[in-house]
Amino acid sequence: MYLKGRLWKCICGHWCFDVGFTSIGDGPNFNLSDVLPDPSVLQVPDWKGCDGLYIERCVTVPPNRIPTEHCGSLYQVGAKFELRCCGGCNDENSHLAVAGHERQGEYMFV
Repeated sequence: MYLKGRLWKCICGHWCFDVGFTSIGDGPNFNLSDVLPDPSVLQVPDWKGCDGLYIERCVTVPPNRIPTEHCGSLYQVGAKFELRCCGGCNDENSHLAVAGHERQGEYMFV
């Protein structure tokens, strides 16, 4: 993700990312964070805009973590993000500053 605009240089916080999978046909709906051994890899704690406006998270999903049915499973996939201040992603005292999503398309897993 690349943030555009000078104001981002003045902002700091805790980024929380996730990817939602909505089943098309048989199969469960789930979030990527539900199937990772360590969902904290989807977070960028203590981010400061003055350090850079490009945010990238490469996540390796272990084998057999994405649920599949016979002949494969088709999912509508969407990326979700939040920027929180005064705490982290799971901190009930944190404040939501920015939230958004982006459709990623349909993917089949076998």
